[in-house]
Formats: sequence, C-alpha cells, structure tokens
Amino acid sequence: MSTGIRIVAGTFGGRRIEVPDRGTRPFAERVRQSLFAILEPRLTGARVLDLCAGSGAAGLEALSRGASYVQFVERSRDAATVIERNVATLNCGAVSSVRVGDAATAARVAFKEHGAPPFDIVIFDPPYDDAALRLSVLTSLAATGSPLAPRGLLAASWRRTRGGGAETPPIGLRLVRSLEFGETEIVLLEREGGDAASSGEGEEGE
Repeated sequence: MSTGIRIVAGTFGGRRIEVPDRGTRPFAERVRQSLFAILEPRLTGARVLDLCAGSGAAGLEALSRGASYVQFVERSRDAATVIERNVATLNCGAVSSVRVGDAATAARVAFKEHGAPPFDIVIFDPPYDDAALRLSVLTSLAATGSPLAPRGLLAASWRRTRGGGAETPPIGLRLVRSLEFGETEIVLLEREGGDAASSGEGEEGE
C-alpha cells in the first residue's frame, strides 16, 4: 500500500493518505490543485458526492477545503477499505460516509435513500474505457430526481481524444468550463433549473 498522495490545501493540507495498490487512478496533485482552485468558492458548507472515489483523495480534498459532508462511492471493496482508513486517519467520519457500490446506481439514488438534501457538487472520475458508465451517470445527473441540486456542479474526467471536440452534455447539464491535463480532460457541468424550478420552490443563492 502506497502513501504517495497528499492533501493539497485546507484543514488537512500536507497530510498524506493511502492509495490502493491497483485498480484506481488518483488525480495527480497538480490536477487536484487546479480543479479545487475553481471549486473552492462553492465548497464552504457544500454536500459532495465522490463517484468512483478510488482512494477518496478528491472527496477528502473537498472536506479539507470546507465541504460539510462527502459521500464516497467506490465499487471495489478493497479500495473502499482504503477510503475508510483515510477517513479515520483524518478523523472525518462524522461528516462522511463510504458506500460500496456502482456509480450509476448511486447517481440515481444517492440521496433519496435517507431523505437528505441533494448534493451541491459531484466529482466523477470513471475508468477511461467505460463509456457506458459515463453516459449512464451523466444522464442520471441531468434527469428529474437527480441527486445533483439545481445549479449544482459536476466535475467529470475522461481521456481526451486526439482531434476530437468536447462531448455534448445531456440536456439538463450546461458546460461551464473544461480543463486539459495531458490525456485527461475535466469538464465542469452545471445542472440547469431542474426540480426546484419545476416545483415552484425558490433556489438559494450561491
């Protein structure tokens, strides 16, 4: 087991966490640094869903920078055990939970099971070769009943294709920004009006 990942900034800044031996692809430190510099204005008090969480580095970075709660979802039991140890090391079990399961299922039911509010931010770092999972998760997050709050932000990563343009997001998600790091592209997508608008409920300001 490696301890080669450190939290970049915030309450846990500089602390090191474990990484599973295999089967995961943690965001490089420079990627997390760039991504969270953009997310940080939205993080204070935010509820965050970390899909395909791997070591939990992204969700732990969110907690370090002011998120109020993170739910980690990881299909590998071994990787989920690593997340649980990292959560214990940083003493943040009271503001997080670890779920062993499929990201596509979590994207449909992650908050409905216990009646909690939807998530303000979703971080989604799927395997590069699983296009079906990517499409399923993005479609679920854009749909009515999504666990992503109206005006919530999705940060999704995938491999860039040489000469290819950006993928068209599903209806209901609006492209805000894209970041390129070698073969990796991270797109930031904002959920449009959604359930609160259709039900007549007002949205809170940012």
